[in-house]
Amino acid sequence: MDNVQSSRFAARMRIYFDEMYPIPQRLFFAAIFSISFLSFLAAIHNLPSPLFTPYTLVAIWAVFSFMLILRLMDELKDREIDRQLFAQRPLPSGRVRESDIVTSLTSVILLFLLAHLWIPRVLWITLILLGYSLLMFKYFFIPLILCKYLLLNLLTHNPVTAILLTYLVVLFATEQGVPLSRLDWPHIMILILMYWSVLFAWEISRKIRAPEEETAYVTYSQILGPRGAVALVLGAQTVAFILGMYFYRTLPLSWVFPLILTSGYVRIVLAYLRFLAHPSSTTSKLRPVAEQYGICLFAAQILSAILPL
Repeated sequence: MDNVQSSRFAARMRIYFDEMYPIPQRLFFAAIFSISFLSFLAAIHNLPSPLFTPYTLVAIWAVFSFMLILRLMDELKDREIDRQLFAQRPLPSGRVRESDIVTSLTSVILLFLLAHLWIPRVLWITLILLGYSLLMFKYFFIPLILCKYLLLNLLTHNPVTAILLTYLVVLFATEQGVPLSRLDWPHIMILILMYWSVLFAWEISRKIRAPEEETAYVTYSQILGPRGAVALVLGAQTVAFILGMYFYRTLPLSWVFPLILTSGYVRIVLAYLRFLAHPSSTTSKLRPVAEQYGICLFAAQILSAILPL
């Protein structure tokens, strides 16, 4: 690209990031997600938990860039649906070009891989993670089936969260110099389930609408009804809450951990009751509520690692 083309590309992508992937918010989420998970792993194995190391920075970049890879892939996967139902978005509106998305996606994938070249013991799980995302991009080569059945699409796509969390486990073991076979896998699996439950709830919550808002776009509230969709979200978040309390009882966590986690849980329950009592476009914005609950869990662990017991 020459300087003019580069500046125009940058301007278009700035529009895209502002509307579809706000970098400060996503970087903050990636940071507390990664740091809290690594801190939990250290507590499980009774190891020191430094909050910032070169490996922590790799973890933050990996989570941030991988979420961006999935977002950019979704732009290309859903371009026809977006043209019909979300014409105001940057790509279907023409404010961002498809070539911009392809260029950005290629660049982020390369940077994602380059960040791991100095940690060869992590490359295998990095490639598995990236390979699974490419299968998702191709709808596992059965697009007509997965595009038609939202729950089946969820079943095939959502395991990527567990792979991402396993990547962080491998990164942790590499930093600590501990063979994978010597890790406390029973507790690690519980930890993965806890974090997976939080992100699963977030995925469901972003496709819940009030009856007056439903369109041709398929949502979980269409399939399961508002009550069923909310029950699924709250069920996953309740699992995370119970497992969080289990870790509080079994690990040396600060008193601040249950305080923050319980406050976050009470808040989401009230938000869901408000939506079910008066479903409307005002009360149906449940995605921010689910995100905030995840932030409560992550922040609780980070503060627990800093504050005295």
